[in-house]
Parts: sequence; structure tokens; C-alpha cells
Amino acid sequence: MGRIATPLSDRKIKLAKPKEKIYRLSDGNGLVLEIKPNGSKVWRVRYTLHKKAKTYTIGDYPTISLAEARAITIDVKNLITKGIDPVRYRQEQELQKKLESKKNFKRIAQEYFELKRGELAPSYYEKLQRRAEIYIYPFIGFKNIDNITKADIVEIIKKVKDIHTPSTKTTNKVETARRIHSLLRQIWQFALHNDYTTQDTPSRIDITKILPKYKPSHIKAVTTEGIKNIYQAIIHDFKGYTIIQDALQFLALTALRPGNIRNLKWEYVDFNNALILFPPEAMKTKERFRLPLTPTLQALLESLHRNRNHTSPYVFHSPIQTFNMLSENTLNVAHKRLGIHDHNAHGWRSSFSTICYEHQREHGFGAEVIEAQLAHKFGNNVTRAYMRSDFLEERRELLKWWEGYLSHQ
Repeated sequence: MGRIATPLSDRKIKLAKPKEKIYRLSDGNGLVLEIKPNGSKVWRVRYTLHKKAKTYTIGDYPTISLAEARAITIDVKNLITKGIDPVRYRQEQELQKKLESKKNFKRIAQEYFELKRGELAPSYYEKLQRRAEIYIYPFIGFKNIDNITKADIVEIIKKVKDIHTPSTKTTNKVETARRIHSLLRQIWQFALHNDYTTQDTPSRIDITKILPKYKPSHIKAVTTEGIKNIYQAIIHDFKGYTIIQDALQFLALTALRPGNIRNLKWEYVDFNNALILFPPEAMKTKERFRLPLTPTLQALLESLHRNRNHTSPYVFHSPIQTFNMLSENTLNVAHKRLGIHDHNAHGWRSSFSTICYEHQREHGFGAEVIEAQLAHKFGNNVTRAYMRSDFLEERRELLKWWEGYLSHQ
């Protein structure tokens, strides 16, 4: 019979000193503690499988205690009894964990968002991320994408109406649910083409069988002479932070998208040439946009510049957190505080477009100038290929006419 090892104790382990060469203390059942010349102590299990002597490394002492090492040894011996090599088994388990991590839905979604970061306008990019965080991640963010079922996605879509957010009162939840389904389809397409999955589960869902028919609501916009009263209310009746009042006036006089009012930075402003140059990444169209400044717009910006908060890169920054841009809903709320409920921030674009088209004979500018000011693409691909002008000076004159129209009672 072989010599039976005397079980180790914590005291014996602690008293074990390093020597010039590696030596081992045995605990029995194949468990040994290997002491290295540098003083480190490592738990190993020595075993024989298929007539071959092998070693399974558990880990360092005292990170793994004596009791833990003994428990792991029992698990290792159980695998050996079943004819399973514990070293290979651990390698397979670690590989499986890596595969599980690679297929984690939230990780895949975040990789998709990172891909889209440079393609989307910053405000829209942030909106997509918020939708995922609010409506998707709590339910399937922790799951393996291959384990997410059609029923899981249907449940997410149906639960949208029950999730309340600060903008719930002003948001059509049916449309939000449709957008969540669309976002899920985009993420799955990304996963499919990057070999994270072989299934396109959201595309198997007919959204019309889950949600009621969506009736799109028109943007709130006054397109009659009543728009003049709204402009006058902004100029004379607004009670609140001056920077918000200035943002409202700038929005009204330029018909920019509200997002471009919010993301306007001082570095875009060219006072010498009386224009603002928005880089592609600041625009929804992902194309550079030049905004001509009228004398009124230039004077408004110069006044803001003289009194600017030099810690903020934004022209119309948050009055509370000056380093940040205005919040998304600030301009809409400002309209409501003025008692304006039939017109909102985005409505100025509709007002500008409708009234400019109705008064073409008066101002003398064609559709291409009006659409250029709205940063819309005009004509077909062939037309745009030959049209190199952005009608900067024509738009400057059109904006002067528009200001005059709003100011004349």
C-alpha cells in the first residue's frame, strides 16, 4: 500500500517556506499544494486518466482556501470517474462562456450603436440608445440572442404602452412601439450579418397583428397670419431665461430644425462672413449646411457672444447646466408657457414652408431656394448632381423677407 498523506492544515500551509526548488505538500485524494521559490503557493490535483498522469490546476492560495480546494478536488474526481478529462472540461466551459458573452444581446446592441454613431445625428443617436435602455434592455438585455423568442419580442412591443417616461403624455405609444420593433429588426440584421446569430426573429412578426392601426398626427403648426401673433408673443411676452427667448427667436427667424438650434456651437459661427457653417455630423442630412445671417440674426448672436458663458461650447446652452445644450423638450415647453398650444418648435418649419410658397410672387424666390433653407434635398439625383449652389445669398434675402412678414402687423 502507498503511504497515506497526512491532511494539511491552514497552520501547516502558512508555515511552509519557499526553497531553492519547487516542492509539494500533499493533502490526499490527489490534492497537492505546490510551493515555488518565489513564495507563491498553488493548488493542483494530480490524477490518472486513460493510463496517463495529468495535473489539474485549481488556483493560488490563499485566494482559494484549503476548504475550497478540497471541494473542487471532489468535483474534479467526479468528472474523472465519469471518464471526463477535467482540464478539457474546463476549457470547454470557458469557451462556452466566451461564446455566451459574444452572443449577449446588450453587447451586440451596443456594438450596433457604435457602428451607427458616425452615421446618425447625435440627437437621434441618443434617442435610439434611450429607447433601448428603457424599452428593450430590462427584458432581454441579459439574454443570449439565440435564446430570445418571438414571444419575448411580442411581449416587449405590447409592454411599451405601460412604460411611463417624462414624455409619455406627449408621445404616441403605438408609434413608439412600432419604432421599438423597427430598432429590434435593425439590431438583428446587424447580428445576422456579423454571424452572432442565424435567426432573424423580429422579421417573423407582423406588427399589424399586434398593434392597432397608427394614425399619424400632423405637426402642430400655424400656417396662417396668426403666426405673426406667436412671433410677437415670443418677442414681447416671454417671461423666463433670456437665452431660451433668444433661442425661440432664432428658431422662428431661420426655420432650422430644433435640434440644430440646440446643437449650434460657437465654433460654427463666422461673424466675418455673416454665416453659420454646420458640419455634416451636426445635420440630419449628414451634409454640410451654410446658414446665412441677416442683420437681426447677426446682432442677436453678437449680443450673446459679448455676454457668453465661456465654459460652454453651445450658443443656446442650458440655463441651469451651462456646459450642456438645451434639453430636447425645452423649446416646446416654452411655447406652452406662452399659451401657444396649436404650434410647437418644429412647427416653424411648416409655417415657413407654407407661407413662403403662398407668397412666392411677393418675395420672388423659387422652390429650390425655399427647400435649400429647410435643408431639404431638391429634385432627383440627376438634378442634384448638376446643382452645386446652395443659394446662400438668395436665402439671406428670403430670410429678410420672412422676418419682415413676421414683424408686420
